[in-house]
Amino acid sequence: MSAVVSDGRLSVLYVIWSLQMGGAERVVADLARSLDRRLFRPLVCCLNFKGGLAGPLEAEGVPVFALDKRPKLDLRVLVRLVRLMRRERVDVVHTHLWTSSFWGRLAGALARVPVVVITEHNLDTWRRAPHLLADRLLGRVTDDWVFVSREVEAFYRARLALPAGRGHVVHNGVDLVPFERRPDAAEIRARIGLPAGAPVAGVVGRLEARKGHRFFLEAMRRVVDRVPAAMGLIVGEGKEKETLLAQRDALGLHDAVRIVGYWPDLTEALAALDVFVLPSLMEGHPLAILEAMAAGKPVVATDVGGNAEAVEPDATGLLVPPADAEALAGAIVSLLEEPERARQLGAAGRRSLDRFSLGAAVRANEEMYLQRYQERTGRRIGGN
Repeated sequence: MSAVVSDGRLSVLYVIWSLQMGGAERVVADLARSLDRRLFRPLVCCLNFKGGLAGPLEAEGVPVFALDKRPKLDLRVLVRLVRLMRRERVDVVHTHLWTSSFWGRLAGALARVPVVVITEHNLDTWRRAPHLLADRLLGRVTDDWVFVSREVEAFYRARLALPAGRGHVVHNGVDLVPFERRPDAAEIRARIGLPAGAPVAGVVGRLEARKGHRFFLEAMRRVVDRVPAAMGLIVGEGKEKETLLAQRDALGLHDAVRIVGYWPDLTEALAALDVFVLPSLMEGHPLAILEAMAAGKPVVATDVGGNAEAVEPDATGLLVPPADAEALAGAIVSLLEEPERARQLGAAGRRSLDRFSLGAAVRANEEMYLQRYQERTGRRIGGN
């Protein structure tokens, strides 16, 4: 059966907590701005506040709504979500991260949205029996699951009774175009306060305990002892900032590690680094690694989650055990002391991104929307 609905496009509503800087948030922003506008009408709903990624997205014509959700149980947000879905005649709800997926899937069912899908970004080991029960119950109104890595897929298939034929891996993808621009590294380092010519290792990302910044600081104590000219850089905001500042000073690294907070231009932040470090304790398939590779930076990452699906050890980067400051320091030092090897790893990492293009990730999601919509309604959109 073939038919056209509304203006001939599917209205796709992405539901997430906010569009503040973060991996899942950037994935949502990239999807929303990159959908084929001939077939899809993208919208974004932030349960809480809009965040820094919202403005550029709205400037590109993507509506962004904020519902100002209160802490804990807030039934108002459910009512507002249902009203929004009905008013905007949403055809597909695509939820991201647990809280947003709970309320978004529930609202999608109440609003009778034809297609409800969820992306699982992380290995959420914190989920307890009530969370998993909610996931299983909401699974009955979920049409498909996207997992950002094989590791994430295995994690949830072991915990949730997913319907046969539902659920598939779509690796995060990176847009290489912004990284074609090569910022002036010396000028950026001067603005940050890094000495000219110093070898720099750094982390770019949200300051959360699970991101392992404390082990990066412990590693930098060892790095500076072995390479006295070395500098560390932490770029990002989050609730761990004050703790990290105190730890840095307690380790005697006040002059050797800069913690600069939010930096609006990611390509600039990466340009300041000689080695990119991801010391996470858990990960799904981090966009941060792909972005560092796009910038041509050698990567040192922990061997957790989907990191090994992005980094080929000794070919496109180095992997070390999590929570091991000594191993992390050794990997960082090896690249700072061997700049040619570091350069080769960075170049190989960029070449490897053919596997992780944004275009491929967007197409996989588009095909899922079209297929599930046709299955649920019998209607076809475009030539699918």
